[in-house]
Amino acid sequence: MSDKTALLSLHQSLRRCFGVVQQQEIIWNDCLKECTPLLSSLGNLGEQLQACYSVTFENTPLKDFPDLKDRLKHKLTLAMETIFEKLGEKMSCLQKVRDTVSNQVTAVFQHYDQLSAAFTVDETFERSTLTPSLADMLEWLQDIERFYRREYPLL
Repeated sequence: MSDKTALLSLHQSLRRCFGVVQQQEIIWNDCLKECTPLLSSLGNLGEQLQACYSVTFENTPLKDFPDLKDRLKHKLTLAMETIFEKLGEKMSCLQKVRDTVSNQVTAVFQHYDQLSAAFTVDETFERSTLTPSLADMLEWLQDIERFYRREYPLL
């Protein structure tokens, strides 16, 4: 493979990868936006459950309902479990984004490793007014992957 063909092939691979990363960022941000109201609801339910534990119903007009406290705790716990399930779905979405980005970055680096013999050091670090160097773009991909791995670590 000639130097120009190898360079063009790697640039195409980088372009595809950055396109996928851009799409995944949109999915990531949308998923995080959907988590905010769920976390707020979970916090509210937690406060209600805490209040339910601290209130003595026997000293209130609600004493005529003997199982009210248990029923309220049960209902609040069920509501919290529902929210935890929804948050679990969102976590799966975030994990999928992290894995997709990681797979794309890995593919680009494998492609680069296959073609690296065709590049000189100067070509790897050469910049123009329209394109950054290959080294810069590969570093950016590593930074992007590191961001997603840090935000959603492997469990």
